[in-house]
Amino acid sequence: MSVAANGGAPEAGSPIRVYVGSQDAQMVPVKVLEYSIRQRTAMPVEVFPLHHAGIDYPMPKDVRNRPRTPFSFQRFFIPQLAGYHGRAIYLDSDMQVFRDIAELWSLPFDGADLLAAWAREDSGRKPQFSVMLLNCEALRWDLTDIVAALDRGELTYETLMYEMKVARQVRAAIHPEWNSLERYEAGRTSLLHYTDMTKQPWVSRDNPLGHLWVRELIDAVSHGFVSRDLVEAHVREAFLRPSLLYQLDHKIEDVAALPPAALALDARFVPPYKRMPSHAGAPSGFLQRTRGLLRQVYERSPFSRAARDLRKAQG
Repeated sequence: MSVAANGGAPEAGSPIRVYVGSQDAQMVPVKVLEYSIRQRTAMPVEVFPLHHAGIDYPMPKDVRNRPRTPFSFQRFFIPQLAGYHGRAIYLDSDMQVFRDIAELWSLPFDGADLLAAWAREDSGRKPQFSVMLLNCEALRWDLTDIVAALDRGELTYETLMYEMKVARQVRAAIHPEWNSLERYEAGRTSLLHYTDMTKQPWVSRDNPLGHLWVRELIDAVSHGFVSRDLVEAHVREAFLRPSLLYQLDHKIEDVAALPPAALALDARFVPPYKRMPSHAGAPSGFLQRTRGLLRQVYERSPFSRAARDLRKAQG
């Protein structure tokens, strides 16, 4: 058994392997995430967008057990892609890293198959497995077998995705600062998760922390890590809001500084999440729109403006 398998330190000389849940529409956020990791990490890093795996799998028969998004089940490919060997980190694409990810990579398993982030008591969210450290030698996952277990009733979508019942032992050993949901505190936040789909900075101007992500994008393009051509192409595909390209070209981090002409570019923009097919268990279109309207009312209130000014001062 290798050192990684028995819960000790990572294998010497092994690069940090990061697998990202993704689609073509998210490749600019994936590249910005990768850039944020590489800028703050001294060790070699390999980042793999999981939609590049090209692995087919059967769909669960019960619609209630089907993936809520096209990338929900991708995380179960990881041990197979890693050759059932060593460690791997799983991240969602809607994230940005602010500390050396080796801190996460080097956590001891202490007998667990999988490490996950624990949630803050005031988060109001279901348990999340959007940041994980996987022991690939212990996790002999095959998604075809997992779907068969769903079909036999041995698993449900909830026990699979929110309890990770396909792992023998899960340990909540990752600090919440490595999965900070829409919260940022300079010097403390390790990973910022833009988990609110309707306000992600690449599709919305309403995220009060959006300037942090836009700043990373501008830096990544200026250093040649992300090509402007890719950003422009994804604006044409309506994967990104058009005003983002204006921010990039004029190096404007904060949407509050955009002129009316730039704001008008988004008038006909329909973000990708509104064009995705509906999935079982996902909020209805009416509910999503209602939540979106409530968020807009809040974001235009004095309370939201004060919070944004405070976060800007911290970041």
